[in-house]
Amino acid sequence: MLKRLQAWWQSRARKPLGDLLVVEFDDAGVRVRVLADLDAEWNQTFHWSDITRVCFKDGGMLSSDVVYLSLNDRQKPAVVPTEARGGHEFFGALCDRGYFPEKVWRRAVGDTSGGLHCWPPADR
Repeated sequence: MLKRLQAWWQSRARKPLGDLLVVEFDDAGVRVRVLADLDAEWNQTFHWSDITRVCFKDGGMLSSDVVYLSLNDRQKPAVVPTEARGGHEFFGALCDRGYFPEKVWRRAVGDTSGGLHCWPPADR
C-alpha cells in the first residue's frame, strides 16, 4: 500500500527544473534551452559581453534561486533558475568571470529570506 501511495505521489509531483531546462555556456556565450513542459520564451541566448548587471533572487527554502541578467541589447532581463541543469555551474562561471564579486555572491547564497542581491548596485 505504501509503495502504491509513493508511486501515486511521485506521478503528481512537479518535475525538477533540471528535467525541464538546461543552461549551457562556452567562452563566447550562454544558451538556456527548454527540455520539456515549459513555454518557448524560456529559450534564451546571449553573449557574456552583453551582461551589464547581475541580480540573484533567493527563492527561500521551497523555490529555486533565480539569476536575472540585464543585457545591453534587451529591455527584459535574461532569467536563469539555478536549479536548471547546469544552473549552478553557470552561476559559478558568472562569479569566476567577475560579473558577481565574491563579497556579493557570498551574501546572496547565504540569504534565505527571499532577498535580491545585485551587482553593480543600482546607484552606480
